Amino acid sequence: MGKKTGHSYDRADPADRSLLSAAANAALLLEETMSATDHAVSIDLDPVIALDGELFIRRTPPRDRILRVVADPVLNTEVIKPVSRWPEYLRSAVRRMHPPRGLCAHEGALDALVDDYARDVENLLGTIRFAAQVKIQPEGYYANIWDDFVLVSRTHVARLSLSAAD
Repeated sequence: MGKKTGHSYDRADPADRSLLSAAANAALLLEETMSATDHAVSIDLDPVIALDGELFIRRTPPRDRILRVVADPVLNTEVIKPVSRWPEYLRSAVRRMHPPRGLCAHEGALDALVDDYARDVENLLGTIRFAAQVKIQPEGYYANIWDDFVLVSRTHVARLSLSAAD
């Protein structure tokens, strides 16, 4: 796989560490379920930036919200409406990363893992008030498939990146 930024989790408030751990464990379980000998899947929630979300949501145009956590050139943005549907978009992105030889869990079990991960992300960030799926042109990152999401709650903005490489 290619480069990724360092995790901002190291600077997390100690009260948030258990939530970070739950989200990281759920991501690891999804990665292990989706990966095969010749198919590696990566799920990263990084960066996670604390902010005053109420003002950020109301006063910041969507493009600026996205650029706050996405450094790669953005090719396209799809704002997810209603925002409560972001886990469905995540589920669809994860399914696109399914190993070609079907070595991962049954589709229903995979959906349950994605739902658990989405719930852990929301427990960590708070209720998502803005979500967008962004198409990027990653620089120096080698993957066959990638999907990125920008998630904004009242208190955090985060980038959720998924990638698969054969």
